[in-house]
Amino acid sequence: LNITATKTSTGYGCYIGTCYWKSAKLTTKQKVGFKFGYLEARLKTPVGAGMWPAFWMLGVPRKTCDGWPSCGEIDIVEAKDNPNNVVHGTAHGPGYSGGQGLGNVFFHTESLSEAYHVYAIEWFPNRINWYFDGKLYHTITPKSTFGNPYPYNQQFFLILNLAMGGLFTGQLDPANLPSTSMYV
Repeated sequence: LNITATKTSTGYGCYIGTCYWKSAKLTTKQKVGFKFGYLEARLKTPVGAGMWPAFWMLGVPRKTCDGWPSCGEIDIVEAKDNPNNVVHGTAHGPGYSGGQGLGNVFFHTESLSEAYHVYAIEWFPNRINWYFDGKLYHTITPKSTFGNPYPYNQQFFLILNLAMGGLFTGQLDPANLPSTSMYV
């Protein structure tokens, strides 16, 4: 699978004003749900200012939650270009979302765009382990939330996407986009 971002000749309305890039998001929402197990993807990420490739999960809304962040988010991997050798694995939930997520990073010795890498979680009741190429680098349990809810013992759905720009990655630099594709 190749998810490619393309620049449009004219802008269009989007969530935060006018956008000039189009990409793709694949989701299993309302199709296939997951609750516990081992999930992985083998990815080769793009490099360039503002590129935001991600393999992640969102909690399915239910009686005890109504969406994000109360239903939870599990970022199996998020990457960005500056530098392009940092693997971000994060859990977001009520009281610890956005920039306050429960995350850790793995620093790889080379750019993530140089080769395919395996990004994975091992998901148990009351524990999630994050892996990069088979190496454990992050774990959360209910104690990790410091008394806030732990919504990860419920069903989630998968998402693969390549976003362009945003608070996590910063501004896009069209002159500095040597690669605009995420390979899965």
